[in-house]
Amino acid sequence: MDNSENKGMLVFFGVLVAALLVILISIIGLDIPAVAVCVIAVIEIALAVCLHDVPIWLHGLVVIAQIAAGILCHNIVFIALCVVIYLLGILTLRFVRD
Repeated sequence: MDNSENKGMLVFFGVLVAALLVILISIIGLDIPAVAVCVIAVIEIALAVCLHDVPIWLHGLVVIAQIAAGILCHNIVFIALCVVIYLLGILTLRFVRD
């Protein structure tokens, strides 16, 4: 393994730790059921994987739509945490690809 592969694995590990922190904060701190939190976290990761090649403005629209959904559901903190997972996933996939 060369140095660039090590950096890629380190970045993936960081995103994994961040996702686990978001899940734990949502379950313990916000009292959201674990199944719902995990399903939404998987959906966020799937969104990041599917949309990592689209233009940057489309990522902005996705984030705005997620924040609007959080406002409508009266759970803006949880959705903001999920947006963090999405953005970290996008940045990680772009970093690893380059």
